[in-house]
Amino acid sequence: MLRIEGQETTELIATELSTEQLNEDDLREWVIDNPAEILGEELLIIGREVGVANLGDGIDILAIDTEGTVVVVELKRGALRRSVDFQALKYVSYVSRWSYDDIKQQFEMFLQSEWGATLHGDDASFAETLEAFCDDDYELNGTQRIFLVGSKVRERIGSVVLWLREQGIDTSIVQFSIYKDRSDDLYLDSKTLVPTSDLEKFETGDSPSDNPWKVNGKRWHLEERTNENTPALVQQLVDSMTEIPVLDGPSWTQKIYIAFRVDGTNRVLLRTRANSVQVDVRDFPVEDEDDLLTTATALIDDRERVRLDTEFQGNRTRLQIKCIPADEFDHEEWVEFIKHLLREDREGAN
Repeated sequence: MLRIEGQETTELIATELSTEQLNEDDLREWVIDNPAEILGEELLIIGREVGVANLGDGIDILAIDTEGTVVVVELKRGALRRSVDFQALKYVSYVSRWSYDDIKQQFEMFLQSEWGATLHGDDASFAETLEAFCDDDYELNGTQRIFLVGSKVRERIGSVVLWLREQGIDTSIVQFSIYKDRSDDLYLDSKTLVPTSDLEKFETGDSPSDNPWKVNGKRWHLEERTNENTPALVQQLVDSMTEIPVLDGPSWTQKIYIAFRVDGTNRVLLRTRANSVQVDVRDFPVEDEDDLLTTATALIDDRERVRLDTEFQGNRTRLQIKCIPADEFDHEEWVEFIKHLLREDREGAN
């Protein structure tokens, strides 16, 4: 993107809020200050971080559009994912029951804040403000709308928004981008995304080509991360770990390793590389370090490729064994060795 000043152009570099030490609060203030430019339409702001009874959190921005519809704006400084859609639906269900008096009370509470006083004046009348802003035939809170605002959008969110729109619930996604110039001045660009029934045409932020390991992780690790001699070793190690009942896996969807978990925690990682696979075993009791290192070394016959760290990330243990295709692989020895390391978990599971 370029900034144009007369005959001169300045390249604008894409950045992130987190990179610029900015957070969700900053984004919220920008939207409150200029909803038309960011959300694409004028809105009457009536609340900021509105507390929701019995839910323990709050609505980022509450507003009214020109038809009198109550609008819930949910903001994320990064990608729209996880439970953002459910959050917004909780908020909408909450405000859908509000009467005229409830909305008036919220407006008057907002006036007591610096944001409300700045926008409307601290002595503004709700009735007069509403009449001046809304169309002649407006209906206050006859229905509700949702805006989801984030820097990227995951396909799951697009699917949910599509379904909501098909059910008649007006839901919009706004994707914003942050840029800066050589003087570190920041610029914000935004666009409203409209999901269609063909979700491949829906903009999701990262495309599959950006994260191929998430699309087909097995192919990524066996064909892209390794050379022609290493995939057989990867598969042998994966097969061994799969035989250990306490381990859940393999999970192929990480960029640099294949994960096996116990109770949702990574315990064995197979770090794939062009010419090797590093087996990384974590969080196990160590009774005799010398004996453990001797047993691990026997698997690959090379002490230089075995490393034990008993103070990993403070008080955790980690054993790393670098395997290469030239090693003589003994399937049963590997299974028994890993079972022995994880014996406390295995016994607890039986």
